[in-house]
Amino acid sequence: MSFDRLAPHYRWIEALFAGERLQRCRTALLDAISPPRNVLIYGEGNGRFLVELLRRFPHTQTTVVDSSGTMIDLARMRLKREGLADAKVQFIQADALVWQPQTSSFDLIVTCFFLDCFREDQLQQLIPVIAGGATSDAQWLVADFQIASSGLRRWRSRMIVGLLYVFFRFATRLPGWRLIDPAPCLRAAGFTCEQQTEHDHGMLYSSWWAR
Repeated sequence: MSFDRLAPHYRWIEALFAGERLQRCRTALLDAISPPRNVLIYGEGNGRFLVELLRRFPHTQTTVVDSSGTMIDLARMRLKREGLADAKVQFIQADALVWQPQTSSFDLIVTCFFLDCFREDQLQQLIPVIAGGATSDAQWLVADFQIASSGLRRWRSRMIVGLLYVFFRFATRLPGWRLIDPAPCLRAAGFTCEQQTEHDHGMLYSSWWAR
């Protein structure tokens, strides 16, 4: 899986097809969480969420893990444009399925439109590894797609999500091919859902988990 080829075009693709809906979903629960000290973000992409995190919590230490070097470069440039070049951010280019976080180090985990990239067996492997890097009082923010509950909303979300998987599997060699609910794995890792909100007619959700 590689977003390098797509990275230079990702911002306008997101703006064209989703407007600000994905960004609103990413940041929906930022004001609900307790102020973090040490944050671990997976699959940050071009840095839009990171900027909002640092604006709200300017003294936090943040580690960003992304497999795309081009996305990391774009995120660094965004921080510079936003006057956040001196923020305490460490970027790590690595495969999330291989990289191991330092044990019990992070009090906030963030996975925005990231967990949907993986197959079920990969999620069952990955989430416990990520959780191993979380402190005993850690929080976890998830933003992602889901299939709406019923009616036309369900039909619409199935169609859109299906098309997105076709596109991203072609453009990035995405391993996942259908949505897998990460909630059972999060609960098994000791997290409880504190709050969840839905967006875009039930096709998007933001959830805040805590130990």
